[in-house]
Amino acid sequence: MASSMVRPSSTRAGERRTIADSISLRMTVTVGAITIVGGLLFAAGVLLGSRHEFSERGIDPDRMAVDTQFGDGMMVIDTEKAIAFTVLFVLGVIVAVAAAGWYYSRKEVAPLERALRLQRNFVADASHELKTPLAVISTRIDLIDFRLAHGQNIDEPLRDLRDDVDRMNAIVTDLLTAARGATHTEPVRIADAVARSVDAVAPLAERQGVTIVRHDDASDSRLVVDGNLTGISRCLVAVLDNAITHSPRGQQVSVRIGFGHHDDVAIRIIDHGPGIGEDPERLFQRFARSDDGTTHQGYGLGLALARDVANRYHGSIIVEESSPNGTTMLVRFPLAEQ
Repeated sequence: MASSMVRPSSTRAGERRTIADSISLRMTVTVGAITIVGGLLFAAGVLLGSRHEFSERGIDPDRMAVDTQFGDGMMVIDTEKAIAFTVLFVLGVIVAVAAAGWYYSRKEVAPLERALRLQRNFVADASHELKTPLAVISTRIDLIDFRLAHGQNIDEPLRDLRDDVDRMNAIVTDLLTAARGATHTEPVRIADAVARSVDAVAPLAERQGVTIVRHDDASDSRLVVDGNLTGISRCLVAVLDNAITHSPRGQQVSVRIGFGHHDDVAIRIIDHGPGIGEDPERLFQRFARSDDGTTHQGYGLGLALARDVANRYHGSIIVEESSPNGTTMLVRFPLAEQ
């Protein structure tokens, strides 16, 4: 997988040379065109000025043939006008070349800036998304060690560990798909996505002393959306992880599934933490962190990534309600067409 993510230096060098050649060619053509047009305007200005000089001396310029003007030395050029036109010509060329250079450099560098931004975002997203499954795997390993030390059966935790590894692989694949801008959709039962998400964070909830309780307000078979099971699970895991992290020990995190008011599925995740504050939207910005006095201070990516995933499948995520007694996060996805 690493070889497909990291391009060789020769390829990057070739791309830089191609971009440099493209800029050089366009600048050469542009400067040539500017010089030709500017030169024609400069010559026209000088000639028009000279014809005014003819009129001032009582000579009809319309009756003066060009060969007569040049051959007989009748071409009169005003030095002041010529100098003014020359200065204007030079300044015009300088300004035009500078504007063309700025335009083409910005145009050619924009894809590189976008690629670098996507690369930084992918690294940050992958680091954050893999943090939760790695924590779960660590917890599973601790459980296996404990059972081995006490002579207990380890078949179940080993099976769960294998499922966690498969889930991590699916997350990486979904991240790579999102980085390419591709979106693959299929019918997804929200109940399956919620169950998968709850299973993924169950060890973290147990370690935190928090219980996750599900409440399905509608028939599971009717709650189907167009999306991707791994992607939607990523979204819900991020919200659940945030709710678990900020819930006091011994409290519950409730997950309610039902129909929304706009032909969509509504998933409400309710915790009993200290609340978000007066500006909940800030938490959906990258690297925004809440200062709620808890010992846990994340990297400010979880809810931002959850909203990115929800938007990818035409859904949404908002803070429906927040107070010192808890927070309700509302996640919506449009129902799939029957």
